[in-house]
Amino acid sequence: MQAYLRGFVALGVFSLAAACTPAPLPAAKAAGIEQAQCDATSTAQEGLVRSTKVLAVEPIYSRIITTGSSDQRVDGVKLVVRPPPGVNADQMTRILQCHSARALLGQIDRESVRNDPYWLPDRWVNIEVRPENGNFAVTLSADSVRDNLRVLSQANGFASDHALATEPELP
Repeated sequence: MQAYLRGFVALGVFSLAAACTPAPLPAAKAAGIEQAQCDATSTAQEGLVRSTKVLAVEPIYSRIITTGSSDQRVDGVKLVVRPPPGVNADQMTRILQCHSARALLGQIDRESVRNDPYWLPDRWVNIEVRPENGNFAVTLSADSVRDNLRVLSQANGFASDHALATEPELP
């Protein structure tokens, strides 16, 4: 019986320790991404981040239901962008994730892209790219509402700097 009790206590302590272990630090996550996914090809394609043409920016909301009311919170951002020639969604995901990791690690000039929505100082930004109606939907999200609002603000600034001209120019 005593051995059973010790085993139960040990299991409880182990479970509690595992539950209390924090998520990897953003810099550690960025270093892992940089090591696993980034190579000379992704470095050479860094210019794609600066030349991306944005069609739309949409906040991603979730609804929180509380007693008697409901609130919306920003859970991320969707950028709709023109796909660069010869780049598929998986390659674009890799390029943007490498850019994000390298920016967070200070390996690239962080000021090279004004209002860069793909990274935050000391925070990890999750990036996913999917095809959508002939374009790419780039979903960006962080770990908190505050950080998602920062990403949304930067995405709006980035979109204004990189908007695709839809109106013909007047002579």
